[in-house]
Amino acid sequence: IGIVLSEAFKAGWIAIAASIGALGSFFSGSTTVSNLTFGSVQEIAAETIGVNVNAMLALQAVGASAGNGICLNNIISACTVTGLVIGEGKIIAKTAKFVLAFIVVATLIMLAFLFGER
Repeated sequence: IGIVLSEAFKAGWIAIAASIGALGSFFSGSTTVSNLTFGSVQEIAAETIGVNVNAMLALQAVGASAGNGICLNNIISACTVTGLVIGEGKIIAKTAKFVLAFIVVATLIMLAFLFGER
């Protein structure tokens, strides 16, 4: 998967790498599971497009951490613990803006890092 997608996206893969991590956390409810699921894909993609593997894996981890902000498991748990009675969709709508902003900033920093070292 990593080779096919990275060959299709080329350097554009960097722009979606953090989003892949966030998507993994959204579905799994865990940064660790997202990293285990998509870490090898990110590593292969980094090698294929010729960027620093550690930097790409860091972007995966940042995205996975951010994805916890829109993870249904975490939202339901937080609502239960705090006694908040509100639809999950309303919470996701509020937190998604911050998750997206975090992913964009992390990607911009990574782009500066990757292209600044050349």
